[in-house]
Amino acid sequence: MFAKIFTYSWHWIVKPGQATENLLYEDKRAQIGFWTILIFAFLYSITALILWLTGFQPFFKTVLPIPDESYYLWQTFFTIPWGIATWFLTGAVIHLWNRIFTKQRRLSDILGHIGYAFAIPWFFFTWLPETFVAPFLGQWGFPPWPMWIEFIRIIIPAVWMGTLFYIAVYKVYEARWLRSLTSAFLGTAVLVVMFFLFLR
Repeated sequence: MFAKIFTYSWHWIVKPGQATENLLYEDKRAQIGFWTILIFAFLYSITALILWLTGFQPFFKTVLPIPDESYYLWQTFFTIPWGIATWFLTGAVIHLWNRIFTKQRRLSDILGHIGYAFAIPWFFFTWLPETFVAPFLGQWGFPPWPMWIEFIRIIIPAVWMGTLFYIAVYKVYEARWLRSLTSAFLGTAVLVVMFFLFLR
């Protein structure tokens, strides 16, 4: 299973269209998506712990009633359930939207694709810099780099993720471009809302 997960991860980077089609033939595609997001959320929970240990505090006010000085400690524990819930909710919203137009697919058909579309862009633009760069830049409010860099660091993976959502919906539901584009927008909106509600 894990060898297959990492093989698909590479394919989703270099040839996402082909990877989308190949994943449709996997009997356990929803499980593959689940394990993909679980691995990513586990890695990100370690990042939250590192940020707490190095003295970082959230730059923006949080919705959850948790003190800033211990927020990343608590985020260590709720990142995994957050990741799974966000993955499932994103898939459900996209599936319900497309179910208006076709009933030939099940929710499990898109969940595998959502896992990769979610995890891959944010792995490169959040997990890597926040784990291997931020802890060495000093102990102050997060992010430790200029806001224009933070803006780019959020916009690029969001567009990348939306593009992968578009490709997945186009292939899985055989949707035309407008429905695929709307699906990508809805999926991205779900993640953005879940992110700003819980993560920092």
